[in-house]
Amino acid sequence: MNLNLYNISYCVLRNYSNLPYSTAGSDLDILIKKEQLPEFWEVLSETVTVNKGSVVSIIKSKNCPKICLIGKVNKPWGLMIDLYIDAIIYRGQTIITEDVIQTNTISYNNIHVLDKPADSYVTLLKELLNNKTCSEKHYKAFVEHSLNDEFLDSVFKPLCKSNTAEALKKCNPGGYNEAEVKRLVKELSADFPNKWYNLLYKAPKLNRFFRRPGYSIAFIGSDGSGKSTLIDMLTPVLNETFHKAVYYKHLRPGWLSPLARLSGKKAAQSGPVTDPHASLPSGYLVSLIRWSYYLMDYVFGYYLKVFPKQSTKACVFIFDRYYYDYYIDQRRSRINLPAWVIRLGQIFIPEPDIILCLGTEPEIIHSRKPELPLPEVERQVIVLRKFCKNHRRAIWIDTGKSIEESADDTLKAIIGVMARRFESVMLR
Repeated sequence: MNLNLYNISYCVLRNYSNLPYSTAGSDLDILIKKEQLPEFWEVLSETVTVNKGSVVSIIKSKNCPKICLIGKVNKPWGLMIDLYIDAIIYRGQTIITEDVIQTNTISYNNIHVLDKPADSYVTLLKELLNNKTCSEKHYKAFVEHSLNDEFLDSVFKPLCKSNTAEALKKCNPGGYNEAEVKRLVKELSADFPNKWYNLLYKAPKLNRFFRRPGYSIAFIGSDGSGKSTLIDMLTPVLNETFHKAVYYKHLRPGWLSPLARLSGKKAAQSGPVTDPHASLPSGYLVSLIRWSYYLMDYVFGYYLKVFPKQSTKACVFIFDRYYYDYYIDQRRSRINLPAWVIRLGQIFIPEPDIILCLGTEPEIIHSRKPELPLPEVERQVIVLRKFCKNHRRAIWIDTGKSIEESADDTLKAIIGVMARRFESVMLR
């Protein structure tokens, strides 16, 4: 609504039925004129500040930067904005011009939005070109709202892509099937080829490696410290912020299968661990083999499964426990190694961006999950506090408070770290 007050020309492209109150869990696609970017950024920054939020990720792009926002007023909120500049472009080619967008802009709840014909067309084309498929819902919406010769000619005449117009005109209400989708993908791809020179168009993405848009967060703590509860509470708002790009990992990246599964002795445990010390630790040699095997998962698994995504995509990897669990409770992993070996491994493992150490009075933790004796819980809390104090990325979260207070503290800690990465970045 502030865009109206500042006379900024804009158009919300889709998913606007719940605006201005909510995006219903979706991202917000909006088009802005290039010359008005500074004004848009000022309005956005002011709005985010008023709503006690922060910018936590920006993917810069010439044609469609992405901005991730998160904060809390009465309750936590998150939003990803896809900011289209002047036109909607795919593979370096325009799929709908600014003039056509302006012609098909209407008012909805005092918000400038794209009308149904243009909205349905853009949704179908992006899905076909990006995913090589489309849902029946989007296909039928296109047929209902956009399958009109006059509208399609108005879209493709300025693009000089009459073949694409003719391909879309062949759609019919009862024509949705696998063969029809393949036909559309083939005919549209001919007009929007993914040629070698598009690599030059993607070259600026390499800059993301120097200011990664994604994050990794490790939740560390003994059983009963509140890890699972806090993860469950915070995942929804992180999904809103990073548009459903939150990936959950237990303990390791998961590049290598658990040794128990490889040995065939037992199936990997899927539910909660009720007796973490049921099995005795292995001897030194077997412990060293087990630790070395999983160390490869932490190193190679991270760089093969986690790093590529968080370096190029606005996303969050959540680790329920991590390598540091070896400091706290080696027996849980059935190893028994000197502390210097564990410290040696830490030199090689990639460290998460945020390490949340969850803990409180041992008696409180033990009352929640009495699987381990109280003296063992006391020992684990002491070790965790020491680790947190000595690690630069570790943040202590007191989970002896109410779950709502602990979740607030955790969210503040996460926002604080994320916001610092992008506090000096602006769209120009």
